[in-house]
Amino acid sequence: MKTSLFLIFAMSALLVLPGCPESDAWTSEQQGVHDAMLAWSKAVSNQNADAMWEMLSPDAQEFYKRELEGEGGVRQAVKMNRAALKPEARTPESERERIRKLLGALPDNPDNLTPQAYYGWRVTPELTQEGASRTSGLFERSNVSTISVQGDSATAVLKNGNPDRYSWVRHDGVWKFDLHPSILRALEETRKRENEPN
Repeated sequence: MKTSLFLIFAMSALLVLPGCPESDAWTSEQQGVHDAMLAWSKAVSNQNADAMWEMLSPDAQEFYKRELEGEGGVRQAVKMNRAALKPEARTPESERERIRKLLGALPDNPDNLTPQAYYGWRVTPELTQEGASRTSGLFERSNVSTISVQGDSATAVLKNGNPDRYSWVRHDGVWKFDLHPSILRALEETRKRENEPN
């Protein structure tokens, strides 16, 4: 993987799927998506990263696994930057300071982390009371503009929020928090490159 997905991951705007007219009456599928949103909000409020991990789609879980373990990922970045800080390395002091700051923003022992534990490390700084209140407000029914369901995919569009669109996918009958379409496309492209014959 030439470009690390770690570098391109961002909560960016989603592609807009055709929506249903705003209405007080939701279908059972729309209600199911909103129930998943409320469950996510509850996990954030409880600061339960393990529950949040279980609510991620398989693609989202794979994304974090690759971010940790893949080429250019966190494990490799920590290893390479620590090597550059060794006394025998010919790294200038100004560059060493930059590397120390970079390492300070990465986990200490990524080789000991599972993807789930890495995800927990990654989201923990946002699992605050303020973050919980923000998520709860975002996913309240009164702030949901539309929920569009197409087969096993859904998009919730919020009246207020940045981002204001969230993707969900039904996996084994359960709605899961999914990757944004742009990130999903990048993941699919990476898989294709990996499967191409050399």
